[in-house]
Amino acid sequence: MIPFMAWPPIFFHPFGLRTRWVRRLPDWEQCFCTLFLAIVLAAIVVPVRVAQADPALPLGQAQALADRGELNAALAVLEQYPAGESGGEAQPLPPAAALLRVDVLRRLGRVSRAELALSQLQAQLAAGARPEPALTAQALHQQALLHLLKGELAPAEGAITEALQWRQALAPTLRASLLNDAAIIQQRRGDSAGALADFAAAAQAVAGTPQALVYRVNAARALLEDGQVPAFLDAAQRLADELRAVPSQPSPPAPVLHSRIALAALYREAVNRFGADQGYRLQALQLLEQAGRQSPLAARDESLVKGYMAGLYADDRQFDSALRLARGALLAASRAGSQDLEYRWEWLLAQSFSSLGDNTAAIDAYGRAVASLQTLRANLEVFDQASLATVIQPLYYEYADLLLQQSIALEEGAEKQALLQTARSALEGLKLAEVEDYFQQQCLGDQAVQLDALAGRTAVLYPVLLEDRLELLLSTGDDIHQLAVAVDRATLVTLVRDFRLNLEADTGTDDYLDQARRLYGYLVEPLLATLEQAGVDTLVFVPDGPLRTIPLAALHDGKRFLIERFALATAPGLTLIDPKPFAGRSYTALAGGLSESVQGFPALPSVSTELDNLNRLVDASVLANGAFTLNRVEGELASGDYSVVHFATHGQFGGSYDDSFLLTYDSRLRINELGRTIQSRAGSSDPLELLVLSACETAAGDDRAALGLAGVALKAGARSALATLWEVDDKATLDIITEFYRLLSTAGESKARSLQRAQRKWIQEGGNPHPSQWAPFLLIGNWL
Repeated sequence: MIPFMAWPPIFFHPFGLRTRWVRRLPDWEQCFCTLFLAIVLAAIVVPVRVAQADPALPLGQAQALADRGELNAALAVLEQYPAGESGGEAQPLPPAAALLRVDVLRRLGRVSRAELALSQLQAQLAAGARPEPALTAQALHQQALLHLLKGELAPAEGAITEALQWRQALAPTLRASLLNDAAIIQQRRGDSAGALADFAAAAQAVAGTPQALVYRVNAARALLEDGQVPAFLDAAQRLADELRAVPSQPSPPAPVLHSRIALAALYREAVNRFGADQGYRLQALQLLEQAGRQSPLAARDESLVKGYMAGLYADDRQFDSALRLARGALLAASRAGSQDLEYRWEWLLAQSFSSLGDNTAAIDAYGRAVASLQTLRANLEVFDQASLATVIQPLYYEYADLLLQQSIALEEGAEKQALLQTARSALEGLKLAEVEDYFQQQCLGDQAVQLDALAGRTAVLYPVLLEDRLELLLSTGDDIHQLAVAVDRATLVTLVRDFRLNLEADTGTDDYLDQARRLYGYLVEPLLATLEQAGVDTLVFVPDGPLRTIPLAALHDGKRFLIERFALATAPGLTLIDPKPFAGRSYTALAGGLSESVQGFPALPSVSTELDNLNRLVDASVLANGAFTLNRVEGELASGDYSVVHFATHGQFGGSYDDSFLLTYDSRLRINELGRTIQSRAGSSDPLELLVLSACETAAGDDRAALGLAGVALKAGARSALATLWEVDDKATLDIITEFYRLLSTAGESKARSLQRAQRKWIQEGGNPHPSQWAPFLLIGNWL
């Protein structure tokens, strides 16, 4: 690494003095700062070493590789670990090697394999003649870390508590590591005081050792994340003084190196996100420069040091230095095989190129960052939910924003269409990532719909909510039309929230109409000429963010609602399942629901008539009230070859799939289990054609809850879903659903057109045209 003294401009003009360039970072850069912090926390919040072995032997080699972050190489050594044989059968790995294998698999995100290996190890330990406290506690520690990875705080805490029962028999380093993870659980629960107490206990358990620095840095992080900036700065200053006093040669222990890197990232976070004095960037730089002088420096650590230094130079708008360091960080990450770092440094390169005005290089770097992140995510079984907001969304939006800026300046032609196609592909990747993140499952979509395969009178609208503008991407035939609307994201989000609140309940006024007209003016009116020229009668929306929480059917042009002009459908993305026409074909249905009040939920009196009507219109198997039990429903879903599944019962979509359920007579059917059961249907050769949830609701303003509703068709493996954003008047539900099925089965209409005609009939004949009665019905997925 080039010494710090080699750059006189920075040495003589430290950060915080070049005030003409320093500014408070906008939100997207604050997200990037959070990202930097997340990287280094992964480096220092790790379990105690699981093996102390001769480095010349396989276990020692694997442990050394794991310590350097070269996890794939460590796993390769462990997979070839020499196992003895007894009676011709291979013997299990020794416990220390098995523990390390679990740890490496977990850190690689291979959760299923890690859990299997851990269960085998725990069975092996249980079969022993007497308990081995250290090994048992370490196995429980790994169990807790796996639960933490999946966001399961209660089981994680239980495993740590059980491990600490062996407290007196455990080495101080293991006790400290367990207390550290107990503190992390407290912090995730919002208990800052409890977290600080456990971090302090962890540091006290190994007082006077380098590992204590790690736990003190984690305590400082907890202070900062709790907004206690002065307390953080006091703690950080004491840590920085101690770390500076440790010479870089001979090479200090790994905890010292990682604490320097982590504290530097925290200083940067304090300045960029919490408004601390900009002079603390200089302290961050000095800590990183000291870390970089350490020799030898593992490739991953070199990548971290150079990457964080590049970020500091970029903060100070010294982009030439930032580019040079980021390239060095990228090369070191490649040598270490650290895919989790590669996309981050490509992202930093992209931002630096963009700030320099080199948009071509920036777009190339963004493309590489997105491709690297997609590869990394494809190899993970479980996702950190925080990464969606701090990493995935900012990266994809920045990439799409730059592509759209480039495109809007071009005349119509092949180059413009290529940029628009790339932007939409990036947005598609984001849409799928959002749904996968909600359901914690990869590969929810089977195939992407090609625009030239869309029905001739159908258009697809992608609204993109950027910080300074709204971009509308309209696809008709082979072309994508782009139009920028001068409304910033904050204004539009506020308008959407107000519209939803005024729309959901009929207060006897038309207060919602002003918002309906304004939203129509932003989202539809600019495209009317193009829609009319193409003869479009069906509009498929791929909503962005808060737009998922409102029914676009209720937008108003001053004379009529949008649904009166266009048939509408909603798609979480263009990754749909085999969009083939279905109207008019014969089909069998499973229908179930509750008209009675159960488990504290109110009765739905019209459900009985709704199920009777469905049974009359189609060949339906009906489970009503006492027959609509969890076991009966799951059994029918798993064994029946149904084309349509219709549930008329209370349903709620929350901020995660664990909070989302359908009410049965005796229990609750979780949305995740609903999808898993439908996908496992025995003897079914075709995907489910239509899933209808006629009494569900999502919380106003909860984008993630609406995301779950939008993704339910993909999760269930259904071509289409019909659901409601909020619970609808009993009679309106009965009339609209019944008319929808009648049109679908007898008139040869598409699903979108059948729903449109049913909604228009209610508007004209239902007696109450207020949108709260008819608008929340959404057709999700295949509209044909």
